[in-house]
Amino acid sequence: MYKKIIYVWVLFNCCLAHTQTVNEVIQKISKQYSLAKPLQYKSTYSLYKDFDSKKIEETYKGIYYKNDLNEIYTKIGDTEILNSKEVYLKISNSEKAVEISNPVPNYNGDFDIKPLLQLCKIEKFVDYKTYWEITLTAKPYSSLSYSKIVVQVTKNYFLQKQVFYYSTAVNFSNDYRKPDPHYPRLEIVNTNFNRNAVNAAVFNTKTYFTTLAKKQIVPAEKLKKYEIIDQRVISK
Repeated sequence: MYKKIIYVWVLFNCCLAHTQTVNEVIQKISKQYSLAKPLQYKSTYSLYKDFDSKKIEETYKGIYYKNDLNEIYTKIGDTEILNSKEVYLKISNSEKAVEISNPVPNYNGDFDIKPLLQLCKIEKFVDYKTYWEITLTAKPYSSLSYSKIVVQVTKNYFLQKQVFYYSTAVNFSNDYRKPDPHYPRLEIVNTNFNRNAVNAAVFNTKTYFTTLAKKQIVPAEKLKKYEIIDQRVISK
Protein backbone atom coordinates (compact mmCIF):
# COMPACT_ATOMS: atom_id res chain seq x y z
CA MET A 1 0.00 0.00 0.00
CA TYR A 2 2.73 2.45 0.96
CA LYS A 3 5.34 1.43 -1.57
CA LYS A 4 7.34 4.64 -1.21
CA ILE A 5 8.94 2.84 1.72
CA ILE A 6 10.66 0.58 -0.83
CA TYR A 7 12.73 3.40 -2.29
CA VAL A 8 13.36 5.56 0.70
CA TRP A 9 16.77 4.12 1.50
CA VAL A 10 18.07 5.52 -1.81
CA LEU A 11 17.19 9.04 -0.62
CA PHE A 12 19.16 8.88 2.65
CA ASN A 13 22.18 10.62 3.77
CA CYS A 14 22.25 14.29 3.01
CA CYS A 15 24.90 14.87 5.63
CA LEU A 16 27.45 17.40 4.39
CA ALA A 17 29.71 18.22 7.30
CA HIS A 18 29.72 21.63 8.91
CA THR A 19 32.45 20.75 11.38
CA GLN A 20 35.67 18.86 10.92
CA THR A 21 34.56 16.01 13.21
CA VAL A 22 31.36 15.38 11.27
CA ASN A 23 33.28 15.71 8.03
CA GLU A 24 35.70 12.98 9.07
CA VAL A 25 32.88 10.63 10.04
CA ILE A 26 31.01 11.20 6.78
CA GLN A 27 34.14 10.69 4.70
CA LYS A 28 34.88 7.41 6.48
CA ILE A 29 31.30 6.19 6.02
CA SER A 30 31.57 6.85 2.31
CA LYS A 31 34.92 5.05 2.17
CA GLN A 32 33.56 2.07 4.12
CA TYR A 33 30.69 1.55 1.67
CA SER A 34 32.76 2.14 -1.47
CA LEU A 35 35.67 -0.20 -0.63
CA ALA A 36 36.23 -2.83 -3.33
CA LYS A 37 35.41 -5.58 -0.84
CA PRO A 38 32.31 -7.74 -0.24
CA LEU A 39 29.73 -6.35 2.15
CA GLN A 40 26.41 -7.70 3.36
CA TYR A 41 23.87 -6.91 6.05
CA LYS A 42 20.19 -7.23 6.91
CA SER A 43 17.63 -4.45 7.28
CA THR A 44 14.20 -3.87 8.78
CA TYR A 45 11.97 -1.08 7.44
CA SER A 46 9.17 0.07 9.76
CA LEU A 47 6.58 2.73 8.93
CA TYR A 48 4.69 4.56 11.68
CA LYS A 49 1.63 6.79 11.18
CA ASP A 50 2.97 9.78 13.08
CA PHE A 51 6.29 11.18 14.28
CA ASP A 52 5.67 9.84 17.82
CA SER A 53 3.62 6.71 17.06
CA LYS A 54 4.47 3.45 18.81
CA LYS A 55 2.45 1.15 16.54
CA ILE A 56 4.03 -0.11 13.31
CA GLU A 57 1.69 0.28 10.32
CA GLU A 58 3.84 -1.51 7.78
CA THR A 59 7.14 -3.38 7.88
CA TYR A 60 9.52 -5.01 5.40
CA LYS A 61 12.67 -7.07 5.70
CA GLY A 62 15.62 -6.27 3.49
CA ILE A 63 19.10 -7.46 2.54
CA TYR A 64 22.12 -5.72 1.04
CA TYR A 65 24.88 -7.52 -0.88
CA LYS A 66 28.00 -6.05 -2.50
CA ASN A 67 30.88 -7.88 -4.13
CA ASP A 68 34.51 -6.87 -4.63
CA LEU A 69 33.63 -5.33 -8.02
CA ASN A 70 31.24 -2.96 -6.24
CA GLU A 71 28.25 -4.61 -7.90
CA ILE A 72 25.23 -4.31 -5.60
CA TYR A 73 22.08 -6.34 -4.99
CA THR A 74 19.35 -5.22 -2.60
CA LYS A 75 15.97 -6.65 -1.68
CA ILE A 76 13.20 -4.94 0.28
CA GLY A 77 10.02 -6.92 0.66
CA ASP A 78 9.27 -8.33 -2.78
CA THR A 79 11.35 -5.77 -4.71
CA GLU A 80 14.84 -6.68 -5.90
CA ILE A 81 17.42 -4.31 -7.39
CA LEU A 82 20.67 -5.32 -9.06
CA ASN A 83 23.29 -2.90 -10.32
CA SER A 84 26.01 -4.90 -12.07
CA LYS A 85 28.71 -3.91 -14.54
CA GLU A 86 26.35 -4.93 -17.36
CA VAL A 87 22.88 -3.82 -16.37
CA TYR A 88 20.57 -2.27 -13.78
CA LEU A 89 17.56 -4.43 -12.91
CA LYS A 90 14.52 -3.67 -10.80
CA ILE A 91 12.33 -6.71 -10.19
CA SER A 92 8.86 -6.34 -8.68
CA ASN A 93 7.71 -9.83 -7.78
CA SER A 94 4.24 -8.68 -6.69
CA GLU A 95 3.63 -6.94 -10.02
CA LYS A 96 5.54 -9.58 -12.02
CA ALA A 97 7.56 -6.94 -13.83
CA VAL A 98 11.25 -6.39 -14.58
CA GLU A 99 12.69 -3.00 -15.52
CA ILE A 100 16.02 -3.09 -17.34
CA SER A 101 18.25 -0.07 -17.82
CA ASN A 102 21.90 0.82 -18.17
CA PRO A 103 24.11 0.31 -15.10
CA VAL A 104 24.29 3.27 -12.74
CA PRO A 105 27.88 4.55 -12.32
CA ASN A 106 29.17 4.88 -8.75
CA TYR A 107 25.98 3.36 -7.36
CA ASN A 108 26.29 2.62 -3.64
CA GLY A 109 22.79 1.36 -2.98
CA ASP A 110 22.34 2.28 0.66
CA PHE A 111 24.64 5.25 0.79
CA ASP A 112 24.46 8.03 -1.78
CA ILE A 113 24.77 11.54 -0.41
CA LYS A 114 25.45 13.48 -3.60
CA PRO A 115 21.86 14.12 -4.79
CA LEU A 116 20.91 15.65 -1.44
CA LEU A 117 23.98 17.56 -0.33
CA GLN A 118 22.33 20.90 -0.96
CA LEU A 119 19.03 20.01 0.69
CA CYS A 120 19.98 19.45 4.34
CA LYS A 121 21.89 21.11 7.14
CA ILE A 122 23.47 19.56 10.22
CA GLU A 123 21.41 20.35 13.32
CA LYS A 124 23.22 18.18 15.84
CA PHE A 125 26.13 15.76 16.07
CA VAL A 126 26.48 13.66 19.24
CA ASP A 127 29.03 11.01 20.24
CA TYR A 128 27.26 8.34 22.29
CA LYS A 129 30.53 6.41 22.78
CA THR A 130 29.28 3.27 21.00
CA TYR A 131 27.89 5.18 18.01
CA TRP A 132 27.51 8.68 16.58
CA GLU A 133 24.16 10.32 15.93
CA ILE A 134 23.70 12.96 13.26
CA THR A 135 20.49 14.99 13.08
CA LEU A 136 19.75 16.71 9.78
CA THR A 137 16.99 19.13 8.90
CA ALA A 138 15.73 20.04 5.47
CA LYS A 139 16.63 23.47 4.22
CA PRO A 140 13.73 25.83 3.45
CA TYR A 141 12.28 25.30 -0.04
CA SER A 142 14.39 22.15 -0.50
CA SER A 143 11.41 20.11 -1.83
CA LEU A 144 12.67 17.21 0.30
CA SER A 145 9.92 14.84 1.50
CA TYR A 146 11.31 14.88 5.05
CA SER A 147 11.58 17.64 7.62
CA LYS A 148 14.20 15.79 9.66
CA ILE A 149 16.49 12.78 9.31
CA VAL A 150 18.31 11.17 12.24
CA VAL A 151 21.23 8.86 11.46
CA GLN A 152 23.13 6.55 13.79
CA VAL A 153 26.63 5.54 12.70
CA THR A 154 28.61 2.68 14.26
CA LYS A 155 32.20 3.15 15.34
CA ASN A 156 33.10 1.02 12.31
CA TYR A 157 31.39 3.64 10.09
CA PHE A 158 28.31 1.65 9.12
CA LEU A 159 24.77 3.04 9.14
CA GLN A 160 23.02 1.18 11.94
CA LYS A 161 19.81 3.23 12.00
CA GLN A 162 18.06 5.90 9.94
CA VAL A 163 14.86 7.71 10.96
CA PHE A 164 12.93 9.80 8.43
CA TYR A 165 10.27 12.28 9.55
CA TYR A 166 7.92 13.06 6.67
CA SER A 167 7.07 16.67 5.84
CA THR A 168 4.35 15.61 3.39
CA ALA A 169 1.13 13.89 4.41
CA VAL A 170 0.39 10.27 3.49
CA ASN A 171 -3.18 9.00 3.23
CA PHE A 172 -3.51 5.85 5.34
CA SER A 173 -7.15 5.26 4.46
CA ASN A 174 -8.28 2.40 2.23
CA ASP A 175 -11.43 4.39 1.48
CA TYR A 176 -10.43 7.43 -0.54
CA ARG A 177 -13.80 8.99 0.19
CA LYS A 178 -12.68 9.23 3.82
CA PRO A 179 -9.05 10.40 3.82
CA ASP A 180 -6.87 9.68 6.83
CA PRO A 181 -3.79 11.91 6.35
CA HIS A 182 -0.79 11.64 8.63
CA TYR A 183 2.85 12.76 8.69
CA PRO A 184 4.59 9.41 9.16
CA ARG A 185 7.96 8.29 10.42
CA LEU A 186 10.09 5.65 8.70
CA GLU A 187 12.75 3.76 10.66
CA ILE A 188 15.42 1.63 8.99
CA VAL A 189 17.57 -0.60 11.20
CA ASN A 190 20.61 -2.39 9.75
CA THR A 191 22.26 -5.39 11.43
CA ASN A 192 24.71 -8.26 10.87
CA PHE A 193 27.35 -6.29 8.95
CA ASN A 194 30.08 -8.52 7.57
CA ARG A 195 32.60 -8.74 4.73
CA ASN A 196 31.87 -12.36 3.78
CA ALA A 197 31.78 -13.13 0.07
CA VAL A 198 28.33 -13.34 -1.49
CA ASN A 199 27.24 -16.10 -3.90
CA ALA A 200 28.49 -14.91 -7.32
CA ALA A 201 25.21 -16.01 -8.96
CA VAL A 202 23.44 -13.08 -7.29
CA PHE A 203 25.36 -10.65 -9.52
CA ASN A 204 25.43 -12.80 -12.67
CA THR A 205 22.92 -11.65 -15.32
CA LYS A 206 22.56 -15.30 -16.41
CA THR A 207 20.63 -15.82 -13.16
CA TYR A 208 17.95 -13.51 -14.55
CA PHE A 209 18.31 -13.75 -18.35
CA THR A 210 19.65 -16.51 -20.56
CA THR A 211 20.05 -13.94 -23.33
CA LEU A 212 20.49 -10.21 -22.86
CA ALA A 213 21.49 -8.90 -26.27
CA LYS A 214 20.78 -5.46 -27.75
CA LYS A 215 17.45 -6.40 -29.26
CA GLN A 216 16.83 -9.85 -27.82
CA ILE A 217 15.96 -10.57 -24.20
CA VAL A 218 15.22 -14.09 -23.00
CA PRO A 219 14.34 -14.23 -19.29
CA ALA A 220 15.40 -17.10 -17.07
CA GLU A 221 12.77 -19.63 -16.02
CA LYS A 222 11.81 -17.80 -12.82
CA LEU A 223 11.07 -14.58 -14.76
CA LYS A 224 9.41 -16.06 -17.85
CA LYS A 225 5.93 -14.85 -16.88
CA TYR A 226 7.12 -11.36 -15.96
CA GLU A 227 6.59 -8.25 -18.07
CA ILE A 228 9.96 -7.04 -19.38
CA ILE A 229 10.35 -3.26 -19.60
CA ASP A 230 13.53 -2.40 -21.50
CA GLN A 231 14.71 1.15 -20.79
CA ARG A 232 18.30 0.70 -21.91
CA VAL A 233 20.00 3.28 -24.07
CA ILE A 234 21.98 1.17 -26.54
CA SER A 235 24.63 2.77 -28.70
CA LYS A 236 24.90 1.61 -32.30
